[in-house]
This record gives sequence, C-alpha cells and structure tokens, in this order.
Amino acid sequence: MRNGTRKLLLLSVATLALAGCLNLGSRPKVPPDAGVYLSRSKGEQWVPRQRFVVPGGVGSLSSVSVLELFADPQDARALYLTTPGGGLLYTFDGGLTWQQPPEVTTSTVNDVAVDPRQTCTIYLGLDNRALKSVDCSRSYREIYLDPRPNAVTAIAVDRENSNIIYLGTSGGEFLRSGNGGGSWSRIYQFGSGVQWVMFDPNNPKRAYALTAQQGLLRSTDGAQTWHDLSQSLSAFSYGQEIRSLQFVSDQPNTALLLNRYGLLKTTNGGDSWQAIPLITPPLSANILAFAVNPANSKEIFYATASTFYTSTDGGVNWITRRLPGRRAAPQLLFIHPRDPGALYLGLTVLPAR
Repeated sequence: MRNGTRKLLLLSVATLALAGCLNLGSRPKVPPDAGVYLSRSKGEQWVPRQRFVVPGGVGSLSSVSVLELFADPQDARALYLTTPGGGLLYTFDGGLTWQQPPEVTTSTVNDVAVDPRQTCTIYLGLDNRALKSVDCSRSYREIYLDPRPNAVTAIAVDRENSNIIYLGTSGGEFLRSGNGGGSWSRIYQFGSGVQWVMFDPNNPKRAYALTAQQGLLRSTDGAQTWHDLSQSLSAFSYGQEIRSLQFVSDQPNTALLLNRYGLLKTTNGGDSWQAIPLITPPLSANILAFAVNPANSKEIFYATASTFYTSTDGGVNWITRRLPGRRAAPQLLFIHPRDPGALYLGLTVLPAR
C-alpha cells in the first residue's frame, strides 16, 4: 500500500512521533486516539493494535502518528509501520505487539520493500541512504549512500528475481542493482522526483511509478522503459494529484486509484479509468484513505476526516460509520492479500488547536 503526495503534508504538520510512547512514565500530551486499529467486520468494529515492546517495559502506539504500512508479500502477520520522524516499527504477529530496530529509531523512513522470496530480507529508504536487513530487522547495514539530503524516496524488489533491487531518488534517477544492493547503475531518468514505485503482483513485468511533476507512469517491460499515463487520467479534474494505488487479484489488469477527483478503477492496466460512484460528488469530499479487498474488488472502503464508508457491491451502495479516535485523522487503510478479512486502519494525531 502506497500513499502519495499526502505524506509531504503530514510531515509538515505532525510533531509527535515515538517520543510519547517511549517515555513510559509520563502522561501523553495528546489523547490516546491515534496508532493502528484492526477490523474483521468490514469496519463495523475496530480493535486497537497498540502494544509496543521496548527495553524494560511495554509502551503504546496510541499517541503515535501513522505514516505508512507495508507488508511482507508472503506473511500476512509481518507488517512494517513508518512514522513521521520516528523511524520504523514492525510486527510479526499481525499487530498484537510492535517492536523497533535499534538502528532505525529516528528520521522518516521514505519506503520499505520486503523480499518476496526471503521473508527476513528487508530494504529501507531512509533520508539519503538505503539500508538492508537479512535477519528480520534485528540489524541493518547501508547499501547505498546519496550525497543529497532526503534523496532516497522509493525502493522496490523485483518479483521474479529478488536479487534485483530498484531505487528511486528525489532527483528523478532510477537505479538498479542486480546483486541485492551490492552495486548500482542508473537505468532511467524521470523528469522529476520519484515518490514511489510499485510492481503489479499479478503481472511482474508491469510497474507503476508516481513522480512529483509527471504524475503516474507505467512500465510493461520490467521497469526498463516508462510511459506517461496522464492522457488516460485527463478526463478527471486534478486526475494526476494521486494519493494511492491498489491492486486486486480477482480481476486481471485491475487496480483502483485514489486521487483528488475521487476513486477510479481500471480494468486494462491503466489505459483507461472509470469513476467509482460515491455518495458525495467528485471533488467535494477530502478522501484521506481507501482500501479494496484484493480478493474481492466489489468490497471497497474509504475514509474522510469524520466518516468511514463501506461498499460490498463495487460502489453502488454505501454504509457509513464513525471512525475510532476522536482527535485523530485517518492516514491509511490496508488489507493484506493473504488475509483479506483483516482491515487495518492507521490514524495520525491532529495538530493541537
């Protein structure tokens, strides 16, 4: 699950990271409303997943702003959580308990990629570095260093050959390593900074990249060449202001996209898009997060600042519910393909008024 331009806005307003939960003896400065929640009832009920194991005790994520959530493609119980300025957290039990690697406790992790074949091999894009762990986050080592601050913005692992690693930078460079990060070469130059790169899990040769100025691009040859998809989104106002892209497995070539216009769906790999009917008209609601059941594309969920929406018929009808957390806003919704009954919600602390 990847979020786009909204991450930059969150970084500018979020001031609380892990400091609140690491200080176990102090009272949180904000109400305990944020963190991670889990629903197995399509959003009807939410259970907090906040237990944070630290040296010498147990803390809570309830006052921690969530930035992004990443998953191990092979293990639905292995999740990786990033926070604004608070480094990386991980869970190997589906969020019952969270831990933090000692090397990644500060700064903002820009991207996370898990080897689809070796579950304990994890890659991070952190500021101007790329880090690699081969022991399930117990330790990390540096595999790439860029001279520019906050340059490493995207990282991905090839689904057919996990020795091949891709790295995108804020300068638009797209790098490739054929030996697990041992050495790198530039294989493409985007016209603006790379925000994320995603490989289609249903078609390993197809990849999508979001850039700061060019918007959404697609590759059909394993990330060697890229083609602008702006024309296919031109029918939708502000169509290139993309926030998130998610794939489904029950329909070939199908993905859903959240942008400023609303929710869009493609059934041909991005050649064309159709708007999903929502209760609110296009451009009228600020949708902060969405998820689609990867095993059933008719189940769609999205959230605004105050309301959670559920559809089980592809957007024809919607059910509205309240969100947990009175003083926090939704940042992400996530469903793992290997556990489609588990819906995760990440909340971020709202700025004090």
